[in-house]
Amino acid sequence: MSFYNNKFYQKDLERAVDNIVDVQKLFGKKILVTGATGLIGSALVDSLLKINESENANIQIYALGRNKEKLEERFSENIEDINFIIQDINEILKIEVKADIVIHAASNANPQTYSTDPIGTIKGNVQATLNLLDYCSKNGIDQFIYISSGEVYGQLTSADVPFTEEMSGYIDSLSVRSCYILSKKMAENVCVSYSYEYGLKTKIVRLSHVFGANYTSKDNRVSALFFMDALAGKDIVLRSLGNHLRSYVYVTDAVSGIFTVATSGENATAYNVTHTANEITLAEFAKAIAKEAGIQVRFDIEEEVNLASATPISFAVLSDKKLRKKAWVPKVTIEEGIHTIFNILREESQK
Repeated sequence: MSFYNNKFYQKDLERAVDNIVDVQKLFGKKILVTGATGLIGSALVDSLLKINESENANIQIYALGRNKEKLEERFSENIEDINFIIQDINEILKIEVKADIVIHAASNANPQTYSTDPIGTIKGNVQATLNLLDYCSKNGIDQFIYISSGEVYGQLTSADVPFTEEMSGYIDSLSVRSCYILSKKMAENVCVSYSYEYGLKTKIVRLSHVFGANYTSKDNRVSALFFMDALAGKDIVLRSLGNHLRSYVYVTDAVSGIFTVATSGENATAYNVTHTANEITLAEFAKAIAKEAGIQVRFDIEEEVNLASATPISFAVLSDKKLRKKAWVPKVTIEEGIHTIFNILREESQK
């Protein structure tokens, strides 16, 4: 679903663009975004469209995905302003364009498949990154931005909160669920290794939990499911106590943070893109959504938990200090973000 012209989403995009440090460094560039129909990728593409519209920036936008129909549907209001690349990045790449910046936002974000298809999860994170880095190295691409995850910190304690970029906790390599965490971590090292061996400029973004209106209908992350139920007027049902502590970042802050890493970040370096002040438990996040929607949160605790799919990470509060030193400041609170999401989606439902 495209809602580029949604008045509330337009304000979101304006806020994202205004918060990018040294945004003019993107002007005139060819920028390729993988995973272009996903939560992060679509917001990145929409923000580039907004930069061109408001700044006459002459950015050439390349949106990469596996399905042409999904790309055309997601960007139906801006088809003439985007170059679509249809490609499975797990396969041999056939990308003819020489981009200046590649932002790799494609990844398996479905927690259920970490246990049902762990090998596919690993290949999707590692092999796809290797393929893209080979393309960048052979074509002299200026820089490669890898979108990683705050899960790479593994299991740390409450005393370690918030997590800074040099921290590293325990990851059980014998747990199937670790396929996502370890393959993301391996992909980070692949980026650094390409910088070391081939001189390719790589930068790593570790996202905390991102929430925004542009999730897909197939998104089964709990935050997206909460919004789907709330919009349908259904109570939110938690299958656990929901006491996992997280830092959340609204999608416009995530976008401005990613582009700030591109314009101002250092080579072979990782940056958390988060809003540390948005520290909240899963249950509290669900209650904030329920309050906005006028519904209830109910608890239906499962007696047996599928350990192969459940995250073992109790604390995932990331520090935003490192990127703040580059003059980037996250702006959106949890309550403001939730309110905006409902405004966007309610307006869309009236069309």
